[in-house]
Amino acid sequence: MFNNNNDQTPEGTKKRKSSSRLNREDIVTLALHIADTEGIDAVSFRRLAQELGVTPMAIYRHVHNKDDLLDAMTEHMLASFDISAVKETNWRDQVRGLLYALRQVLLIHPSGKTLLSRRSLPATNRLKIFELSLGILRSAGFESREAFYIFEHLLNQVVSLVAAGDGYVQGTEEERSLWGAQLLGFYGNLPQQEYPSLVEAAPNIAASVDKDRHFKFGTDLLVAGVEAMAASVRLNNP
Repeated sequence: MFNNNNDQTPEGTKKRKSSSRLNREDIVTLALHIADTEGIDAVSFRRLAQELGVTPMAIYRHVHNKDDLLDAMTEHMLASFDISAVKETNWRDQVRGLLYALRQVLLIHPSGKTLLSRRSLPATNRLKIFELSLGILRSAGFESREAFYIFEHLLNQVVSLVAAGDGYVQGTEEERSLWGAQLLGFYGNLPQQEYPSLVEAAPNIAASVDKDRHFKFGTDLLVAGVEAMAASVRLNNP
């Protein structure tokens, strides 16, 4: 649990901690918090030791190296994945639920976009999501190889959609509304003879500042693509 004051340090880390009471969970929780609020590059053994009030060597007793730490942070992050979001009877809704559940993890943990992009062997939580996803896609009629490729692309696209949404439509609701108004004014006032399609699309371009709408459309597009491929599989394998 984190404090709600301006000091964004997890509770208990401001006081000096006895190295004998230090544990791996404390270290990983703090590291993930720093990564989420300041970025992955801000995470170092020296910083963790300073925040926890111990020596860097005390950190190494629980975490072998930076890769071990990043792996543990990924596992801790994915513990927030809501498996109930994909408990639907229709495989299309299961895929959609999977994408939204992964998005929620990334909204809670902004550092997840970097953590999930690392090349590393998965641990329990990531394996469970992987197994669940492949099972859903196999039930849709895809062969094992196709199911794997689809899952990999879906995962990458969710990360991209969240990252694009954060970059393009970032800010408060008021700031996004102001940006939307600027987009509407800019595209709506282009020379219509030269840019007829852009002028026509101006209201839609302005509306794209809505993060939820942005993600929903991207998800609909992904699911439609998977559905079309599934229909092709069934057609070729009656």
